[in-house]
Amino acid sequence: MQANEIIQRSNTIYRLIQSKQLKIAFDAIRRWAIDGQMVTVHESLNELEFNYRLLIQYVEEGVNDPQREHIYKTFVRQAFHLVDILKEEWMILYASGYEYVQLRGERHNHEPEHDFVSDLEDLSSGHVLISFLEGGNNNDQRKLENAFKHEQLRIKIFRQIWLSSEMSIEQLKPLLSSDFIGINDKAFFVTALTLFLIRQFDEERLGLLLEACLHNDALVCQRALVGLWAVTGRYNERLSFYPNFEERLQLLKEDGGFLTSMQTIMIQFIRTAETEKISKKIQEEILPEMMKIAPQLKDKLDMESWMSPEELEDKNPDWQEMIEKSGVADKLMEMSELQIQGADVYMNTFAQLKQYPFFSEVVNWLLPFDKTYSAISDLFDKQQGLFSALVNSSFLCNSDKYSLALSLKSLPDAQRNTMMQAFKIENEQYKEAIRDGQVIPGDGMSEQISNQYIQDLYRFLKLNPYRKDFYPIFDHALSLHQSWMFDRLQFSIDQQTTIAEFYFIHEHYSEAFELFQTIVETSEASNTIFQKMGFCLQQKGDFQHALEFYLRAEALVPTQKWLTRKIAFCYKMIGNVDEALSYYRLAESLESDNFSIQLQIGHLLVQQQHYEEALNSYFKVELSKSEPKVWRAIAWCSFLSGKKEQAEKYSRKIIEEHATKHDWLNYGHIAWAMGKRTEALNRYAKSVELFRDDHDDFFIAFERDTSYLIKAGIDPMEMAFMIDGLRYKLQNDAVM
Repeated sequence: MQANEIIQRSNTIYRLIQSKQLKIAFDAIRRWAIDGQMVTVHESLNELEFNYRLLIQYVEEGVNDPQREHIYKTFVRQAFHLVDILKEEWMILYASGYEYVQLRGERHNHEPEHDFVSDLEDLSSGHVLISFLEGGNNNDQRKLENAFKHEQLRIKIFRQIWLSSEMSIEQLKPLLSSDFIGINDKAFFVTALTLFLIRQFDEERLGLLLEACLHNDALVCQRALVGLWAVTGRYNERLSFYPNFEERLQLLKEDGGFLTSMQTIMIQFIRTAETEKISKKIQEEILPEMMKIAPQLKDKLDMESWMSPEELEDKNPDWQEMIEKSGVADKLMEMSELQIQGADVYMNTFAQLKQYPFFSEVVNWLLPFDKTYSAISDLFDKQQGLFSALVNSSFLCNSDKYSLALSLKSLPDAQRNTMMQAFKIENEQYKEAIRDGQVIPGDGMSEQISNQYIQDLYRFLKLNPYRKDFYPIFDHALSLHQSWMFDRLQFSIDQQTTIAEFYFIHEHYSEAFELFQTIVETSEASNTIFQKMGFCLQQKGDFQHALEFYLRAEALVPTQKWLTRKIAFCYKMIGNVDEALSYYRLAESLESDNFSIQLQIGHLLVQQQHYEEALNSYFKVELSKSEPKVWRAIAWCSFLSGKKEQAEKYSRKIIEEHATKHDWLNYGHIAWAMGKRTEALNRYAKSVELFRDDHDDFFIAFERDTSYLIKAGIDPMEMAFMIDGLRYKLQNDAVM
């Protein structure tokens, strides 16, 4: 059985359990246990099913048991656990991914129980003592040997925590609590615990991760909090069946900084998400929708003037002022600064520096940076200034710091010193930013730790050679606001608004809308939130529903410049020309010098076939802004209204400036309407050439324009002659 088949089979049973179809789930578990000859699982299932049938019997007999829900959730958890066991055992047998290859190796090379805590404490203490001894070559060698032993033992313990389910909670706890084990080691082991939980759910280990969230050292605590988001995102659908976990989570919330840290880390997860650019959204969804509304008009008046970027993409300038005055302004400023400090701008730069032997040990990708690490310690012994420059760099995650340190070792002294100077300058700028209040110190250190750790995880899951063999925790980054964990954390309205604003600012419009909707349902809605909800839907191309929210915003605060234009735009995009024109006229009264509004009024009047009024609007624009898109509108509107000489005049101006395939097509129509058939033929030929360059069909475009030509006095029979004459001309030109 292939790994994907095992995952699919287990997911099917998980879904049955989650949807409370226990009988069907039990049958599926039994078949799977029999297939794998897993007697223990089969026996446990028989006992579980017997107890479940007793519960059903009591219900049928009308027995009122206040503990029924508690008992039922216990049965559900037991069923989940049996599927967990089956999945793990089958994956160990058949999966070829890195993690399960390592698991098979660990089982094959199984060692008797060992007191890892004592060994690590001895090495950690010895390492500290040696560093205080008198210098000398022999001492340097002892330090190096001790460091190497420490590193090997640390990796061994990490692998035990990560890969083995045999370590008890009593064995695990001292690794995170002993005063004689270094902070870097404890933080590293929290990562191992997180990787175990991402692979296999374990309620006791999840409880230990919660304990680590309260650790008094920020490095350990922040790694645990990041792990908590990652793990709960992985098991979102089943957490409601674990009341003990929920109770412990509620206790954590009593810690004043817990919710703040969870909010910050959630935003840091969101930051990692790779989403489609809004321009792609426009090209793939919004523009095709617009073409359904007025396919001919958008060609004749050109795309830019019909739906300008200003109309579609501009955000309300009043929003920034509102944010500055709001209660969440300070937090948003912090997030903005963290974006500057913690933006992952070095991912591609350091991707090429992960080829050192250090990274061939997969777990090293997640190791906290340590200057005493044997492979780089001599670098810092020789140049102490390098340590502070490198370690204090807020722009580099731990993984990238190791990459840089390893690459520095291979550089000549002169180049190394140049790089050191660059880091010193960066650090001075950072300190200056703190003095100027541009960077937030204090708690900012915790946020920096979590941000760098998330970047470490991101590199681990995106760059390491076995990345496809690990669960993609960042796939959940944009859905954390929909999770069980988010619901139970019960962030304040201000905190939720901060997250929603972060989504919005970074153009995650679907997610921003969902969170704004939650806020509106639980608090008094504001004009600004309705505007932003409308803007989110507009950016998704849902103009009808965007309009509804814009109108709700207008009901609260009427006659706003930006909002009036957006309402007009949405009416236009859904094809309601009369309402669009009404709102554009209102917008014109609020912004008389806005030429874009005048242009839109002209376009809508053309749709209504009010050509004289449309020309008046276009001429108003031309007086102050004479340019091709205005000439194009005047030329086409003049043609439609029978003003052939005026149409010819403005079309010629376009041709002399920069003409499109449709400009040449229109130019041909005008010549024909004026009786210049040969000139029309030549202009059409030029249009055909441009259509071919765009892999488009001139003759389809021509066919769409036949109604305009008939209105201009062209005989339909003559159109057939013109088209065939054009085909002959093109054929002759091709031969020549």
